[in-house]
Amino acid sequence: MKLNFLNLIPSAITIIYVTYGSWFLIKEIFCSILPFTVIFTAAIVCLLVVLRVPPPEPSAVEAVLGKDPHLETTSNDYVMKTVAHRGAGLDAPENSLAAFKLCNQKGCDAIEFDVCLTKDGVPIVFHDNTLERMANSNLIVGDTTWEDLANIDISVNHSQKERFVNTKIPTLEQTVQQLLTDGQRMFIDIKDNNYKMVGVIQELFKKYPELVSRAVVTSFFPNIIYWIRRGNPEIVGSLSYRPYAFSRDSFKYPEGKGNKRTEAVFKYYLLCSLDALLAWAVPRIIYYILGLSTILLHKDAISGEVILDWRDKGVRVIAWSVNSPIEKQHLARNLKISYLTDTLTGETTVHNAPS
Repeated sequence: MKLNFLNLIPSAITIIYVTYGSWFLIKEIFCSILPFTVIFTAAIVCLLVVLRVPPPEPSAVEAVLGKDPHLETTSNDYVMKTVAHRGAGLDAPENSLAAFKLCNQKGCDAIEFDVCLTKDGVPIVFHDNTLERMANSNLIVGDTTWEDLANIDISVNHSQKERFVNTKIPTLEQTVQQLLTDGQRMFIDIKDNNYKMVGVIQELFKKYPELVSRAVVTSFFPNIIYWIRRGNPEIVGSLSYRPYAFSRDSFKYPEGKGNKRTEAVFKYYLLCSLDALLAWAVPRIIYYILGLSTILLHKDAISGEVILDWRDKGVRVIAWSVNSPIEKQHLARNLKISYLTDTLTGETTVHNAPS
């Protein structure tokens, strides 16, 4: 029999701490000449202001993202409606030059792709830690040199493999060159929590200064975004986020939380604590320090209230990953936000049909 009363324990503890905390706070303020709480609060605020990386100017953000979809626009205004997730990986082998070319031919607004490092430090465009899903190989990307990865065919498991025979993993350099040549906007998603990526991205923007008006840099790791933007505040920054990212391997409505990342009790509850801390800090402190212009939110963690809250902070919400036509229509027509999708099939119908 499930002990439902156990669910009341966290709420009871919260009530206790709030009650006692409020009492001691009031007592200190009225009984101390210079309350420590006031000093400590002022110190934290000053520290956050000093550490903060300011966001780019709104005009610079608009150059990349276009007009906010919820605003009134004219036919000449650029509005980023659809972002091809991994280059629309259901239509062509994900994160490949062939997929990016197909997206461009279909008139896609922007392309999201993933960046990680090989063993010898070459930045490549690839999502997974291993090649098992894409190429039936047990090679670990971070433990393999670029020379050994360069000739691997990543089309072998794709439903359209006959159309994209012998598709290779591209480097970051190859990808950026092709997308800039095609006049494509892009989301560069940093997959590694590796400080070497900070230098890689900063050097990339130095070599291709036009990226400032063409690219958004995003990651699940706030520290990586912070140091990238600290070195170049002109870069449009984003944070990728989903609930339970530390403790669970997935999150999806209506199924809910995925499998635990660990069965070790102490480690699991530590990860749960990190989830709670991140969920609290992202909309209160982290976005401010990073100077975010947009946040990529899991589609099942989005509501109208969430969108308005972020809009009040000057941050745009973009949903990921949205493949159902019904969900696309809801986000585009009702919530009026952009989204990442794995397929461009039906995009014209989603955006051009009457509301």
